[in-house]
Amino acid sequence: ISKPGTLRGYALHRLVQGLTSDKSALFVDMGDKILVRTQKGITTSGIPIRVCSFGDVLAFELRASVGRKRKGKHIYFPLADWRSRHEWLSRQGTLKGFEILSLHSSSSIAKIDDGNGRKFTLDQTDFVGVLKVTDQEKFSAALRNGIGSTGKTFGFGMLLI
Repeated sequence: ISKPGTLRGYALHRLVQGLTSDKSALFVDMGDKILVRTQKGITTSGIPIRVCSFGDVLAFELRASVGRKRKGKHIYFPLADWRSRHEWLSRQGTLKGFEILSLHSSSSIAKIDDGNGRKFTLDQTDFVGVLKVTDQEKFSAALRNGIGSTGKTFGFGMLLI
């Protein structure tokens, strides 16, 4: 879907929520466009999620909020700790039906402002790499539902292949 290049953050989140009638959706900000993945199509020119088979080797991109929860609180890894981030994605792969063959990551802090005075930060880790599908059913679910649990409503978690 086309969008102004300056539309970002919480306003983009609200736009996607409006398009999907407040149902959960994954999306990625691609600058002048957003890619939205929903159960119900938004446009007549929607593209179905790619079907992948056991053993497929695929290049991928993923923006995720990486860390752990301790007593209900998010604990993020230090920005320079790429090993912990790679281990996190490897664990996700085991659960989601894929194995990492090659991986690069970069990380920063995403600042979220909901426009109503609520401000908070999220870990923002961008992964690029190559994966191998080890379980077709689990991997298909990962494409539909995303990776990770934090930040999906703010454009995190969509696995792009």
